[in-house]
Amino acid sequence: MADLRIDIISDVVCPWCYLGYSRLKQAIEQLGDDYRIDIRWQPFELHPDMPIKGADRERYLGERFGSPEKLNEATHAIQQVGIEAGIQFNFSEKDRIPNTKLAHQFVLAATKSNLATPFVLALFHAYFTDGKDIGNQSILEDVALSIGMKTSDFEYALSDEAKALTQKKLQHLRSLEINSVPTYVINDKYMVQGAHDPESFLKVLTDIAEKQH
Repeated sequence: MADLRIDIISDVVCPWCYLGYSRLKQAIEQLGDDYRIDIRWQPFELHPDMPIKGADRERYLGERFGSPEKLNEATHAIQQVGIEAGIQFNFSEKDRIPNTKLAHQFVLAATKSNLATPFVLALFHAYFTDGKDIGNQSILEDVALSIGMKTSDFEYALSDEAKALTQKKLQHLRSLEINSVPTYVINDKYMVQGAHDPESFLKVLTDIAEKQH
């Protein structure tokens, strides 16, 4: 039996983080029953300068990519890769990019209730497929309810403790000079960056498992 703890450092507005988990999951499913996998979601802010109310997607990312044309190219490319992974990326002119601090506080609350992975996946779907503003507290609560979280979880997510702990985690990961996501840290020792294909993930996980023995 091999035990693998996988810390997934990601942001819920990062399409490659959504794709990366989809591919990692395919690899894990091929590992079989001889592996115990413990997945922990860790926070990262793709846009740390994002205003609390968020920003218009086309304007904000258009400036980041250099032009609306380049943003459109990148958008079409991610949509194509999504189709191959069974993920529907929908973008419209009305889309906003949220500040994700509050979403990360909700992920922390979901972690306490052993619901982090279903919650993060529900957030990815709400944002990328349904076009919802996941910086909005009521939308976060609706998504949380949909996967079985309770009002006590909301209270924790909104608490000063959750806010401080989330901030502490964000600062700690920045201090490790993790500047891109998704980043995977396996057994506190091995770091893998990027949304690799399932075969690559499978090789990494089996190689690490062999080194544990």
